[in-house]
Amino acid sequence: MSKKKKTKRQPPQKMDYEAIRAREAERKQKRREKNAGRRKKRLKIACICAAAAVVLGGAAFGTYYYLRSGGWFLRHRTVLESEHYQVTGAMLAVYYQQCVDSYLEYAAQDETAVQLDRSKPFRDQEYYEGYSFYDMFMDTTVNNVEAQLQVCEAAHAAGYDLTQDKKDESRRVAGEKDLSKYQKGVTREDVERATELVYLAQNYQRDTIDSITVSDEEIETYYAQHTNDFLTTGLYGFTFAYDTGDSETDTGVTRDEALQYAQELSECRNDTEFYDYAENYLNNVIKQDAETAQMQLSNLRSSNLLTYFSTEVQEWALSDDTKRYSTLILDRAEQNIVQVVMMLDKPARNEEKTADIRVVVLTTAEFDGADGAKEFAEELIGECEAAGGTPEAFAELAYEYSSDVLTYPNGGVVTGFTPSRTTYGEALTKWAFDKARQPGDMTVVDGPGNVILAYYEAAGEDNGWQSMVRDAFTEEVKKKLDEQNHQAEVTKYPENYKYVTG
Repeated sequence: MSKKKKTKRQPPQKMDYEAIRAREAERKQKRREKNAGRRKKRLKIACICAAAAVVLGGAAFGTYYYLRSGGWFLRHRTVLESEHYQVTGAMLAVYYQQCVDSYLEYAAQDETAVQLDRSKPFRDQEYYEGYSFYDMFMDTTVNNVEAQLQVCEAAHAAGYDLTQDKKDESRRVAGEKDLSKYQKGVTREDVERATELVYLAQNYQRDTIDSITVSDEEIETYYAQHTNDFLTTGLYGFTFAYDTGDSETDTGVTRDEALQYAQELSECRNDTEFYDYAENYLNNVIKQDAETAQMQLSNLRSSNLLTYFSTEVQEWALSDDTKRYSTLILDRAEQNIVQVVMMLDKPARNEEKTADIRVVVLTTAEFDGADGAKEFAEELIGECEAAGGTPEAFAELAYEYSSDVLTYPNGGVVTGFTPSRTTYGEALTKWAFDKARQPGDMTVVDGPGNVILAYYEAAGEDNGWQSMVRDAFTEEVKKKLDEQNHQAEVTKYPENYKYVTG
């Protein structure tokens, strides 16, 4: 077996530590230089990224500012919505401006209204105890729009939609609006959408009310349940005012004297004696001036619903012991007066004939006097005749021009107008019950502090009490209908109100 050949081991070499240190130092220096290069590169990248972030941030801010100032958010943010309808910020801006315009119109006619300075931001003007005009306008607008959406939902549930004519009219009205008056970003389309919702709610509300019918059986049932509410009575009433140590009156009559006079008046046996006693008292006891005395005497008689009078008078009037010419003394010590009431007509149903009329009430103050109001009323007659002279044509005038809050929402209708009713003055009553009166007749008469344009529709089918019952029952139906029309759920997004700047 052969053996491995052994080699001779060489002696170890001597290490050159100086050279090693030099090479290590050189290697470290190169590493430091390389790392320094890397740090510079990273710093450069970081700076580039930072610069890019600044540029992108600026671009984002610029984009946001552009979108907001240009109206993008206004048109694309929903502020209120129901199941089938949405209102954007732009539409809310339209409604907001309508609210402002309505207030300005009202404030221009009422000096007691809190005045608004259009040159200053609304947020900086107080409407009421820390509540700014902006807050008031915004809250009012949102509440109105919420109610409007609820009615629109009721219309949708009923399968109701605007006729093509109404849609065309809505677009025409929207097209006539001056866009410059609205916030920047509101478009014609926004105005049209906002207007169509208004038309839908208003027309549905009006049509559902117009469709209400009340049967004779319903009238009889309602009357039986509320009999005393529809009884009318005629009374004479006179008041004796007296002086006390802390009263502001100066009649020269003491309390004891007033009670004595009241007792003497209560002993009168009929209306003629009652009138004569009152006349003598005014002329010879307290020496009232002739004009004031005559005014008081003309107001002695009061014919009204029984419920118009105080509870004491109602109970006395309904008593079986109270007959025609019975009297009642009312001692009102807290008011420093004593009153005497004489029964002229026992409470009963009003069986008077009625007439159906419409009115446009024009406040004389708005026309610088009665002459200006009459001139305008004559112009309205011409407009009505040009439109066919129909009740519907007159109703449009009432919707737009009448200041009578009780009748203008219904086109100026005054149903169940009776000969004893003097709400609009005696001249109108005489005209309405003239035997020569014909449907479509119009007139202009002076009313109490106003001028009245009246339209005669027809003789009423109901008598006085039936008309009152029908109106009261209809109002209850309307109230229930209104409640039903405002039940839909509406979601609000207050965070988006901010886009409506006012």
